[in-house]
Amino acid sequence: MSRVSGPLRDRDAVVLIDRKQRTYLRTLRAGRTISVRGGALASDTIIGQPEGSVVVTPRGERLLVLRPTYAQLIPNLPRQAQPIYPKDVGPLLLWGDIGPGMRVIEVGTGPGALTLALLRAVGPTGELVSYELREDFAARAQDNVARFHGPAPNWTVRVADAFAGFVERDVDRIVIDLAEPWRLLDVVAAALRPGGVVTGFVPTALQVKGFVDGLRAHGGFAAVEALETLTRFWHVRERSLRPEHRMVAHTGFLVFARRLAPGAAFALTPFGRSDTTSDGGHAHDPGSTQHDQGGDPREGLDDD
Repeated sequence: MSRVSGPLRDRDAVVLIDRKQRTYLRTLRAGRTISVRGGALASDTIIGQPEGSVVVTPRGERLLVLRPTYAQLIPNLPRQAQPIYPKDVGPLLLWGDIGPGMRVIEVGTGPGALTLALLRAVGPTGELVSYELREDFAARAQDNVARFHGPAPNWTVRVADAFAGFVERDVDRIVIDLAEPWRLLDVVAAALRPGGVVTGFVPTALQVKGFVDGLRAHGGFAAVEALETLTRFWHVRERSLRPEHRMVAHTGFLVFARRLAPGAAFALTPFGRSDTTSDGGHAHDPGSTQHDQGGDPREGLDDD
């Protein structure tokens, strides 16, 4: 997943892919061997080869060698906790609007899967601060970042209880991977700038309900949205085209909200009421994630 190009080098992370598309994550080390499917393969036979080469194991099996993409790395990432998988990380970065130069707080590092994506997203001009309560999780995340990302001088790890508060103020984005994110809303409101985005990743529908209800009741957040992504790969062969028998279905839900300016009040229309606009039409529900069918998605944009 690094931006390194050119021949494969000592200590490069690589993926080896067999003819059945099985993927093996390994690290090349000069003078040592790597094990793939019970066979030993000398790293020195791979070091110096161009990325995209094919190597042959002592058993005669041909393996494609590549530096790993993010999507290939994360399922194989050394870990003690479940990572947030690529199918959720992509929407998280886009709906959460995380980009270069931003100041971001991450709550709960796990093995550092999301940390890697956030560091790439904010770039060298941004800043990432990760809060992790468990020292062993923080250490694992730091090891994975050092191994698969490289030096990250713009990343700070705080082994601390996020519920006790954040040191930072006026940050652009906050991402939460905790079981009860609604308990953190006062802390988030104190650290997040007006207009900033808070994103929560939760695995169950009950947690979605608790988080969304908490955001709406708090008074400091609006524009709340919740979504789930499902991924289905396709089997494509010379005379066969069908969905794969297995798919990456539910892994978790993503919840997004925006920070209101101090003193601003913005509430949903209560259920059961039918507010109308001054011209007799129905008012738009600002909290709805349902979009009108048809119509121009650019309607309402000012081109002047």
